[in-house]
Amino acid sequence: MGKQASVELENAFSNKPIPLKDRKSWIGIAAIYFGNTAALSSFSSGGGLIAGLTFWQTAIAAFIATVLLLLIFFIPMGYIGAREGVNTYVIGEAAFGKKGSTLATAFVITIIPCVGWYGVQVSIAASALDQAIGGDTNLLPLFMVVLGLLFAVPAMFGVLSMSWLDYISIPAILVITVLGVVKVMNIAGFEGVFSYVPADSQSVLWGINIMVGSLVVGASFAPDYTRWSKNKLSDVTYSGLLGIAPPLIVLTIIGSMLALTATTLGVEQAWNISEVLSVLGLPAIALLFVILLQWTTNITAAYSAGLALTNVFGWSRFWWTLIAAAVGTALSLFGIIDHFLGFLGLLATFVSPATGVILSEYFFVSKRKFQSRKGVYWPGIAAWLIGGAAAYFIPFFIPAINGVIVAAVVYYVYHMVTGNSAKVDQTQEHVS
Repeated sequence: MGKQASVELENAFSNKPIPLKDRKSWIGIAAIYFGNTAALSSFSSGGGLIAGLTFWQTAIAAFIATVLLLLIFFIPMGYIGAREGVNTYVIGEAAFGKKGSTLATAFVITIIPCVGWYGVQVSIAASALDQAIGGDTNLLPLFMVVLGLLFAVPAMFGVLSMSWLDYISIPAILVITVLGVVKVMNIAGFEGVFSYVPADSQSVLWGINIMVGSLVVGASFAPDYTRWSKNKLSDVTYSGLLGIAPPLIVLTIIGSMLALTATTLGVEQAWNISEVLSVLGLPAIALLFVILLQWTTNITAAYSAGLALTNVFGWSRFWWTLIAAAVGTALSLFGIIDHFLGFLGLLATFVSPATGVILSEYFFVSKRKFQSRKGVYWPGIAAWLIGGAAAYFIPFFIPAINGVIVAAVVYYVYHMVTGNSAKVDQTQEHVS
């Protein structure tokens, strides 16, 4: 399919169901998510975790967080997208109303997090390029601008133009992984990795929350991509199991190995994977591969942000994608990477309860019948805010999971007590 035809097909279904005849194989969706997850942000998450966890605690946190992300966020949200054939913003209209979805779904789940992630990834890629040519930081802003705009190009042409880039990311991540592990073994060895103890110890639950925050956005806007797959639960499950689980678990663990070894060589920001790879002495080609991997991650961030902006403001998804990328690039110039861990915690706190409301509405209140509500549906907004407060203030367990559970329960109990299903704009049966 040509680029122009791809753009036209994407624009045609920006806010309406995709017919089954236009759906694609789940393999393409898995490839997109593999590219999104097999990124240096997974290494960075591992580096962030070793600030408070041992190696084995990091591995446990990575595994549990991945299971939670798949079971609570990706698979149920992805199934709604595949069944209804519409994107996250449109699905949010059922829980928050058409206007309410602009805030809770478009901005909180998609636009703000995606644009922020875009800035983080551009910062990592630009730093890698800077390190690869000798570390002349005077060029870093220029690299951010060039890469920030370049990364948006495949996303501007849509999902049908994105998966090719994700296929070629697999050899790149393998090269970095192998070279990195060899360096770790030469410098620290297994004994150094396994005996590592952080200066400021945290609980495994703390680590799980950081991990959930690292991918809660990507898992929550799964409908943006699974709407292009067949409306089968199995297809969505396969996409998650192959596209998310292997790279997230493996790369987080390896990232922690690289980071804790780099800390013995003087690295202070262990989550800054470009600095970690440079200090470990990886060749320039490995640092250039970093750029490719960040590209595969950023196309999903730019695409979903552009799609949500189109649904909110109209106009062209093509140009909104470029604008989202430009704003994300600006954030990288202003130093968003310096607030990496805080950014992940913020995402875990406020994105997860919005997802909880959507899941409660679709599976328990409306019994899997998509209902688009007019205006602002205040019960949904209130449940989201209560869930966000729970995620922020409840001092035990996992804040992100606290938020999604509390928001879902509050929303469901309200409808059970009041018997209020609210007037709906329309009821859309799933695409068949």
